[in-house]
Amino acid sequence: MSGIAGIIRFDGAPIEPGMVEKMTAAMAHRGPDGINHWVKGSVALGQCMLRTTPESLEETQPLSNEDESLVLVMDGRVDNWEELRRELLGRGAVLRDRSDAELVLRAYEVWGEACPDRIIGEFVFFIWDARQRRLFGARDAAGTRHFYYHAGKGWFGFASEIKGLLALECIEPRLNESRLLDYLVVEFDRDDEIGTFYQDIYRLPTGHAMSVTERGTKIWRYWEPGNLSANHFASLDECAEAFLEQLRIAVKCRLRSIGPVGAMLSGGLDSSSIVGLISKEFRDELRQPLRTFSLIREDRENCPDWLSIREMLKEGWLEPTIITSAIPHQFCRTFLDHISNADEPFVFTHGLNEFLIYKTAHENGCRVVLDGMAGDLLFYGYDRTLDSIFQRKTFKQIPAMLAAYHRHGIKHGIRKLARRSLRSVTPERARAIYRRYRDKRLVLGDGLKLLHREIAKHLLTTRYDQRNQVAGHLKSDNDQIDHARNFTSGLLSFAHEVYGPIALSSGVEPRSPFSDRRMIEFAIQMPVEAKLFTPWYKHVLRKSMDGVLPEEVRWRRDIGGHPGWKFYEQLILSTVHHAPEIWNLERSGSTLKRWIDSASLSREWYKYAQNADYSTGFNLYTLAILARWLSMQPSLTQPGLGNF
Repeated sequence: MSGIAGIIRFDGAPIEPGMVEKMTAAMAHRGPDGINHWVKGSVALGQCMLRTTPESLEETQPLSNEDESLVLVMDGRVDNWEELRRELLGRGAVLRDRSDAELVLRAYEVWGEACPDRIIGEFVFFIWDARQRRLFGARDAAGTRHFYYHAGKGWFGFASEIKGLLALECIEPRLNESRLLDYLVVEFDRDDEIGTFYQDIYRLPTGHAMSVTERGTKIWRYWEPGNLSANHFASLDECAEAFLEQLRIAVKCRLRSIGPVGAMLSGGLDSSSIVGLISKEFRDELRQPLRTFSLIREDRENCPDWLSIREMLKEGWLEPTIITSAIPHQFCRTFLDHISNADEPFVFTHGLNEFLIYKTAHENGCRVVLDGMAGDLLFYGYDRTLDSIFQRKTFKQIPAMLAAYHRHGIKHGIRKLARRSLRSVTPERARAIYRRYRDKRLVLGDGLKLLHREIAKHLLTTRYDQRNQVAGHLKSDNDQIDHARNFTSGLLSFAHEVYGPIALSSGVEPRSPFSDRRMIEFAIQMPVEAKLFTPWYKHVLRKSMDGVLPEEVRWRRDIGGHPGWKFYEQLILSTVHHAPEIWNLERSGSTLKRWIDSASLSREWYKYAQNADYSTGFNLYTLAILARWLSMQPSLTQPGLGNF
């Protein structure tokens, strides 16, 4: 994982000296193994290198072909490395080394703009094609890597981080109020796949490619998983065997490393399956034992995750590091000190646990850490299972579903069933009236009650209208199309966009086997019965782990007890007592007065002072972080209330 940057002037004027160097200097933490540039006339490209695979030791970027008519910069890794290499050689391509970047460059030579569909991995890349005066780029199917771009008048710029673009000093930093409001209301923070906190600075959606010429920018989706044909199996056992084989492929290809490999081990099914599979089948792929990193509550014997982690560690070989929720004030201070350098404030409300893991992994010599990202999206939760049963009218599955609710400690199963049954027989007009009532009530809910009333109403109307338009466009009775939406929306890519930069700040490359394109496609193509919350949550995954996981972990009932909130509770307390520049009512109220009602904010502040309620504390912490971040961006032009 590295950093990339570039500027292209389509008017033919030369790039000013030092411009691309400013961009990469702003992202220097992404290049512990060197920063290089390629500048020729009106094009300048830069790359910050973090070497993590043996093949990367042969790699130098920016990478050009023999006559420099093609030049590539890439952040990421090719996971179908062997297959792609064989196919390119079979088509007459000349591969000068074993690097992943060479494969991508040659893939473009062979297939042109169709090449992203041939590449499986975690990547973003750009190729300058001098023959066609075209910049071509793409983002991987799961959105594990990303970049930001700005289309100026006659020029185009991109960088792995917003600060790389702002270093050019020719983009006016204007606040995108719409994205700020998404930050304030968690329900909406994944809806926008394109925008950022800055107007005119954008992200490329996951699974998309783009072509930039003097005529403008063209963007299209090259990956359509909802169009795949369904897979059929004689039994769930057969499906589980095929699932395991896909997971083997996804895990094995992510073990290429020039140093020790680490893995998150939460005690849940996803991370435990990855660790268990490596321990059982892939020890010979590693020169050293797998290093695991786990977060648990300080009172570990009352922590369900610790009980599962302990079972995983009994067989030995693993080198575990356990981090408890008793994190010291000094660490909280270190985390908060990064506010001024953050492109956006999301990292401070979503990324504390990952910051702990990646920093500890780096201290243990790991440049590579595997995680269980996307595992929850491969299967259906209880609400989606209930919707599926009603959609397909397989009502005989309801008793098994209710039994699964009870088994996993899900409350209000009967209530959910009654509500879904009522919805299925209620006329659309009556449902529309209810939705208006619900939306009005939400204005007073936790996520929206601190906003000025008119802003809250406008936000609700805008976001639900947008959701309804998307739902209408995608409405289908096809399970695969519905399931694919988990991966073609911002649901997964948002998490990678938050956690990836955290990893990079510690010199670590995160790798996500469940985010493997082949893994996602297999899950979408599975029979509906293999995805449902019956008779166990993630039943096919559990069946596939026979002989891989300890039975106590494999059939774990608790599925909602991750202790991450305890770490945030400690962080909030540390902020209250030791960070007055952040935890400051007057400053927060003043900075956020455009959006936040002062009287409501004061009441919440008093409420937290009286009872230290976690939910209230987290809402106030979210506001305090935003206020601090905004105050540390003095050049960021803030619009008035009417601009949303």
